[in-house]
Amino acid sequence: MNARVVTAVFCLAVAGTGRSGAQEAPRSYVVDQERSSLFLVTHRAGLLSFFGHEHAIVPGEWRAEMCLAEPILRSAHGKVVIQSRSLVIDSDSARALAGLGGGPGEDDVLEIQGKMLDAEHLDAQAYPEIVLTIDSVASDRERSTLVGYGRFTLHGITRDVTVPMRVESPNDGTTRLSGVLRVRQRDFGIEPESTAGLVKVSNDVDLHFLLVAVPTDRPCAGPERRNRALGSS
Repeated sequence: MNARVVTAVFCLAVAGTGRSGAQEAPRSYVVDQERSSLFLVTHRAGLLSFFGHEHAIVPGEWRAEMCLAEPILRSAHGKVVIQSRSLVIDSDSARALAGLGGGPGEDDVLEIQGKMLDAEHLDAQAYPEIVLTIDSVASDRERSTLVGYGRFTLHGITRDVTVPMRVESPNDGTTRLSGVLRVRQRDFGIEPESTAGLVKVSNDVDLHFLLVAVPTDRPCAGPERRNRALGSS
């Protein structure tokens, strides 16, 4: 299988940094999916939550666009798009990636998978994409992180979000962006699944990401080109 790389936009530019010297012009990066990871974790809730399981969900299909400049400080925008129908829950590899132990049995996993995608929950047929859009970025110097400000679209509903991101630049020439976005299902019109109201899935869902970005010589795409590349989402 060819290396799975996805071109992404996080067009980052510096405004008013007060630093001397030339700022590197933003350019396109590719995200090496073989070295990147993207997964969701749902948590347990309810009176008998200790009988339930945390669940790990991995997308089989996702794409993004990213544009970076050095140093990365502020004014970022970009998008990550997940195909809802490609989500797989509680596979062995998904639970290992999320650092979870033993999960539900095979029959239960099949039932949970069906419920996750059905019309009462994600409704993957009606809402085929889950989209994270970053509109701007601010630097948190004290924590060596970036804070992304943007929007998250799930189940046809869009909410404003704040995304903390850690940035690393190892000696291999890549840039690594990682973080966790916590969203609440009810904010997106989804009622968490429960069993007799005693064992249920928490309202909170965490989206974990690690994006390993490799620089190219291509300039960043403008807004019209980005919209064509990623669709109207």
